[in-house]
Amino acid sequence: MKGTMFLDSKFYLLFCVVVFHCCLLDFTSSYSLSAVSAGQGNTATVANGGNLTVSWHLSSVLDGPYGVNAKDEVRVYCFPSGTNIIRSSTLASDHIDQWNIAQVLSGSNNVLTSNGTMSIGPFVNMRVPCQLLFWKSLGTRLVPYPPDNPFQVYVGGGAAEPLQGHLSLTSDPTEMQITWVSGDVSDHNPAVWYVMASQPDSSAVMEQAGATTYAAGDMCGDKASQVAGRYFRDPGTIYTARMHSLAPSTRYNYWYGTENVTNGLSPPYWFISPKPTTGNTGAARIVATGDMGAWGGGYPFSPVSQSPVPRVISGVSTLNAAKTVDLFAVYGDLSYAGGKGYVWERYFYRMQPLATIVPFHVAVGNHEYDYKPVLVDHKDASGLTRPYFPAWGGSFNHSSSYGECGVPTAKRFFMPQSPGSNSVFWYSHNVANVHMVYISTEHDLSPGSVQARWLEQDLRSVDRAAQPWIVVGGHRALYNNVKYASGVDPDLPFQNYGRQYLNPLFTQYGVNLYISGHYHNYVRTCQLLNGACVSKGGTVYITVGTGGADQEPSTTSTQSWSRKYITNTYGVMTLETTSSASALLKFVDTTGRVLDSTTITHGTNLPPRMYPTVTSCVEQALLAISAQHYQENWVL
Repeated sequence: MKGTMFLDSKFYLLFCVVVFHCCLLDFTSSYSLSAVSAGQGNTATVANGGNLTVSWHLSSVLDGPYGVNAKDEVRVYCFPSGTNIIRSSTLASDHIDQWNIAQVLSGSNNVLTSNGTMSIGPFVNMRVPCQLLFWKSLGTRLVPYPPDNPFQVYVGGGAAEPLQGHLSLTSDPTEMQITWVSGDVSDHNPAVWYVMASQPDSSAVMEQAGATTYAAGDMCGDKASQVAGRYFRDPGTIYTARMHSLAPSTRYNYWYGTENVTNGLSPPYWFISPKPTTGNTGAARIVATGDMGAWGGGYPFSPVSQSPVPRVISGVSTLNAAKTVDLFAVYGDLSYAGGKGYVWERYFYRMQPLATIVPFHVAVGNHEYDYKPVLVDHKDASGLTRPYFPAWGGSFNHSSSYGECGVPTAKRFFMPQSPGSNSVFWYSHNVANVHMVYISTEHDLSPGSVQARWLEQDLRSVDRAAQPWIVVGGHRALYNNVKYASGVDPDLPFQNYGRQYLNPLFTQYGVNLYISGHYHNYVRTCQLLNGACVSKGGTVYITVGTGGADQEPSTTSTQSWSRKYITNTYGVMTLETTSSASALLKFVDTTGRVLDSTTITHGTNLPPRMYPTVTSCVEQALLAISAQHYQENWVL
């Protein structure tokens, strides 16, 4: 490779790769990083989510200054299929993981004097094999030590393995839908099979799946449009299937994929079907958080063992085991992919254990959508040719998504739709006696905007006899008393803007709760009505950006509306509507401790359902037309 210095054969390392699956030793193979033929065992297979334990033995020629030292690295590459790793022009920067020898350094003078081992992983099945490459430190430089045939790591069941499963509700309470990813098996009838848990699997009902995907050209420039191992990669084929005619509050078993392809079927999962949304709906139990990440706060190369995300997910699973969770909602900043396609793969690997049991809904945050337009007449996933850059600026005017412009989010999540809703950007649905509304704080919310017209129409149409509770959620907070050391809160302009336009709507239509993230802390206000705290009615504003992203050092400022502030803690908010008049809010950390708890109550003037007038019917039709982009281009 022109311009790259390679080590010759005197730098010799012996790699032994031990593959662990379910804590059982599968096999051992040895590997030399000098020239290796295909017959010398330079491959390994690991289960999806499995680790490789790499060990080395120093030969005598490596004693002295050329011994393995703290700056040496093992890098992991997962190039698109068919890419020659040695000839890649992006070899120095296109790895997706790096493992520093310093993690296991022993001996004196910063040089290893004995054998060493290091665990590498987890490896996630991205439908292509991965490669390991050793990088040797020579003074201030790191140079690759490439074999003629790099060590290959085959992950999981291959391209046909159905992965990244996640459930979601639809606008029909007798349905549930499942979305998953695999290679293209569309010619083999991908489907979902489901059956009541009380019945034999042989009586399962099958529903065919629809398919979609996205390409680099769908993105809006920047890193997200660069085809590379680290940036845009083929996301696979995204399948979604609906399960129909479900009995309410009933346990169902299900599995998905394709039957006549090796490794084509998922293991069996289960869920509890939705509660009724009319009549005797029962209480709802909803869990929410925001600002998650995939590996160690969402940033590559952070120590996996330190990531709080698995603890957050495990905590929700524990809550669900104790009492069924009807919905898990994440209010923006989901994976922090930043244009890196492999991070989305890892995020769904993290979410799958929970999301295959509990419906998983999302709102869009700045890290999913915000971008600087670099392409002319290029529509983003929400149908706009330019992002929303308000005149008051604030923290909007930068490219938090690095060109993703909502495409991976809109393609990977299928949320309930109704007239005027727009994919993952703004939509609503019912959960038992709660009406859930999701807005995009990254789009225009001022009066007369498409989103604002839809929001008012949606709030106006709620039947408060069936859904006495209304929860609105978006990524950015409307109230937060965080105090940064700099004394500057870059999102304060949005808070002022949001309160100006949203608070009057919340008051008019009796919105009970607004949930947000964005700030990586937990904040709860009093019940606010017209800017004042009240004992009944009003709206409680919750910030719960505690889902796993790096915590922000901050303190709190004194505000009359503030009732609870928690920082440097990961966890989730729970909402349980104990009756039509009162609901219980809690903040639960990853160890199960309840760090905040309060009861909110309705006011005496609960707004009745406002049936559509002729004007609102015309408006609803116009809203449906404005959502035509989504209906034509982003729904299966």
